[in-house]
Amino acid sequence: MVASVACGQSAFVTLDPGQEAWWVRARFNPRHTQVRGIPVVHIREDWCKASEFTRDAIPRELLNEGGSDIMAEVGFGFAVQGHFDRSKTSQVALTGVYETCGGERGSFLLILDKGTQRVRFLDAQKSAHQFAALKADGSTIRVVYCMECDVGATVRWDPGRMAFRLRR
Repeated sequence: MVASVACGQSAFVTLDPGQEAWWVRARFNPRHTQVRGIPVVHIREDWCKASEFTRDAIPRELLNEGGSDIMAEVGFGFAVQGHFDRSKTSQVALTGVYETCGGERGSFLLILDKGTQRVRFLDAQKSAHQFAALKADGSTIRVVYCMECDVGATVRWDPGRMAFRLRR
Protein backbone atom coordinates (compact mmCIF):
# COMPACT_ATOMS: atom_id res chain seq x y z
CA MET A 1 0.00 0.00 0.00
CA VAL A 2 1.31 3.44 -0.89
CA ALA A 3 0.08 6.65 0.76
CA SER A 4 -0.15 9.77 -1.38
CA VAL A 5 1.47 12.90 -0.02
CA ALA A 6 0.04 15.44 -2.44
CA CYS A 7 -3.38 15.86 -3.99
CA GLY A 8 -4.01 14.85 -7.58
CA GLN A 9 -3.91 11.69 -9.62
CA SER A 10 -0.14 11.44 -9.84
CA ALA A 11 1.64 13.00 -6.87
CA PHE A 12 5.35 13.63 -7.38
CA VAL A 13 6.09 11.97 -4.02
CA THR A 14 4.30 8.99 -2.51
CA LEU A 15 5.25 7.24 0.71
CA ASP A 16 5.21 3.57 1.54
CA PRO A 17 3.72 2.97 5.00
CA GLY A 18 6.10 2.59 7.91
CA GLN A 19 7.92 4.41 10.67
CA GLU A 20 11.20 5.01 8.83
CA ALA A 21 12.21 8.50 7.71
CA TRP A 22 10.38 9.83 4.66
CA TRP A 23 13.38 9.55 2.31
CA VAL A 24 13.61 5.80 2.97
CA ARG A 25 9.90 5.28 2.15
CA ALA A 26 9.61 7.83 -0.68
CA ARG A 27 8.79 6.90 -4.26
CA PHE A 28 9.01 9.62 -6.87
CA ASN A 29 6.95 9.87 -10.03
CA PRO A 30 8.87 11.58 -12.86
CA ARG A 31 6.74 13.95 -14.92
CA HIS A 32 8.96 15.75 -17.40
CA THR A 33 10.37 15.06 -20.86
CA GLN A 34 13.23 17.53 -20.28
CA VAL A 35 15.71 18.19 -17.48
CA ARG A 36 17.14 21.71 -17.50
CA GLY A 37 16.14 22.05 -21.15
CA ILE A 38 17.74 18.76 -22.21
CA PRO A 39 15.33 16.20 -23.70
CA VAL A 40 15.50 13.10 -21.50
CA VAL A 41 16.20 10.89 -24.53
CA HIS A 42 19.41 12.92 -25.05
CA ILE A 43 20.45 12.14 -21.49
CA ARG A 44 19.72 8.43 -21.88
CA GLU A 45 17.97 7.02 -24.93
CA ASP A 46 15.79 4.54 -23.00
CA TRP A 47 14.31 7.25 -20.73
CA CYS A 48 10.82 8.59 -21.41
CA LYS A 49 10.44 10.80 -18.30
CA ALA A 50 12.66 12.37 -15.69
CA SER A 51 12.33 15.06 -13.04
CA GLU A 52 14.97 16.95 -11.14
CA PHE A 53 14.57 16.93 -7.37
CA THR A 54 13.97 20.40 -5.96
CA ARG A 55 12.95 21.59 -2.53
CA ASP A 56 9.83 23.14 -4.09
CA ALA A 57 8.75 19.74 -5.47
CA ILE A 58 8.93 18.03 -2.05
CA PRO A 59 6.04 18.75 0.32
CA ARG A 60 7.17 21.04 3.13
CA GLU A 61 5.83 18.66 5.78
CA LEU A 62 8.29 16.02 4.56
CA LEU A 63 11.31 18.33 4.47
CA ASN A 64 10.47 19.42 8.02
CA GLU A 65 9.47 16.00 9.30
CA GLY A 66 9.74 15.87 13.07
CA GLY A 67 10.16 19.63 13.29
CA SER A 68 13.58 19.89 11.69
CA ASP A 69 14.99 20.00 8.17
CA ILE A 70 17.81 17.47 8.44
CA MET A 71 18.97 18.07 4.87
CA ALA A 72 19.47 21.78 5.46
CA GLU A 73 21.03 21.22 8.88
CA VAL A 74 23.79 19.01 7.47
CA GLY A 75 24.27 21.01 4.27
CA PHE A 76 22.74 18.68 1.70
CA GLY A 77 20.59 19.71 -1.24
CA PHE A 78 19.41 18.41 -4.58
CA ALA A 79 21.82 20.46 -6.71
CA VAL A 80 25.31 21.86 -6.13
CA GLN A 81 27.53 24.09 -8.20
CA GLY A 82 31.30 24.40 -8.43
CA HIS A 83 34.43 24.02 -10.49
CA PHE A 84 34.45 20.27 -10.02
CA ASP A 85 36.77 19.59 -12.95
CA ARG A 86 39.11 22.34 -11.68
CA SER A 87 38.65 24.37 -14.87
CA LYS A 88 37.33 27.91 -15.29
CA THR A 89 33.97 26.46 -16.36
CA SER A 90 31.51 25.93 -13.53
CA GLN A 91 29.52 22.72 -13.34
CA VAL A 92 26.12 21.94 -11.85
CA ALA A 93 25.49 18.54 -10.29
CA LEU A 94 21.86 17.60 -9.72
CA THR A 95 19.78 14.63 -8.65
CA GLY A 96 16.42 13.36 -9.76
CA VAL A 97 14.25 10.45 -10.75
CA TYR A 98 13.88 8.84 -14.18
CA GLU A 99 11.49 6.38 -15.77
CA THR A 100 12.45 4.24 -18.74
CA CYS A 101 10.04 3.70 -21.61
CA GLY A 102 9.63 0.19 -20.16
CA GLY A 103 8.42 1.61 -16.82
CA GLU A 104 11.53 1.05 -14.67
CA ARG A 105 12.41 3.85 -12.26
CA GLY A 106 15.52 4.96 -10.49
CA SER A 107 17.54 7.91 -9.30
CA PHE A 108 20.16 9.79 -11.24
CA LEU A 109 23.11 12.09 -10.65
CA LEU A 110 23.81 14.38 -13.57
CA ILE A 111 26.70 16.83 -14.01
CA LEU A 112 26.38 19.57 -16.62
CA ASP A 113 28.55 22.50 -17.59
CA LYS A 114 26.67 25.44 -16.08
CA GLY A 115 24.50 27.33 -18.52
CA THR A 116 24.80 24.67 -21.22
CA GLN A 117 23.21 21.38 -22.15
CA ARG A 118 26.57 19.59 -22.17
CA VAL A 119 26.30 16.41 -20.10
CA ARG A 120 29.60 15.74 -18.40
CA PHE A 121 28.59 12.78 -16.22
CA LEU A 122 25.60 10.56 -15.58
CA ASP A 123 25.07 7.89 -12.96
CA ALA A 124 21.65 6.21 -13.02
CA GLN A 125 20.63 3.59 -10.47
CA LYS A 126 17.45 1.53 -10.79
CA SER A 127 15.62 1.56 -7.46
CA ALA A 128 12.16 1.39 -5.94
CA HIS A 129 12.96 4.29 -3.59
CA GLN A 130 14.76 7.00 -5.53
CA PHE A 131 15.84 9.62 -2.98
CA ALA A 132 19.27 11.17 -3.57
CA ALA A 133 20.88 14.32 -2.16
CA LEU A 134 24.19 16.10 -2.76
CA LYS A 135 26.83 18.05 -0.93
CA ALA A 136 29.89 19.72 -2.44
CA ASP A 137 33.21 19.65 -0.60
CA GLY A 138 35.67 21.57 -2.73
CA SER A 139 35.99 19.63 -5.97
CA THR A 140 34.34 16.51 -4.51
CA ILE A 141 30.63 15.81 -4.85
CA ARG A 142 29.10 13.56 -2.23
CA VAL A 143 25.82 11.80 -3.06
CA VAL A 144 23.71 10.03 -0.43
CA TYR A 145 20.66 7.85 -0.92
CA CYS A 146 19.63 8.04 2.74
CA MET A 147 20.22 10.95 5.11
CA GLU A 148 20.95 8.71 8.11
CA CYS A 149 22.73 5.80 6.44
CA ASP A 150 26.18 5.17 5.00
CA VAL A 151 24.73 4.50 1.55
CA GLY A 152 26.32 6.84 -0.96
CA ALA A 153 29.26 7.66 -3.16
CA THR A 154 31.66 10.41 -4.14
CA VAL A 155 32.33 11.88 -7.56
CA ARG A 156 35.66 13.48 -8.39
CA TRP A 157 37.41 14.66 -11.49
CA ASP A 158 40.11 12.24 -12.67
CA PRO A 159 42.68 14.37 -14.53
CA GLY A 160 44.40 11.27 -15.94
CA ARG A 161 41.22 10.08 -17.63
CA MET A 162 39.86 13.59 -18.20
CA ALA A 163 36.51 12.43 -16.83
CA PHE A 164 34.48 12.33 -13.63
CA ARG A 165 34.73 9.11 -11.60
CA LEU A 166 32.21 7.70 -9.16
CA ARG A 167 33.45 5.81 -6.14
CA ARG A 168 31.03 3.84 -4.00
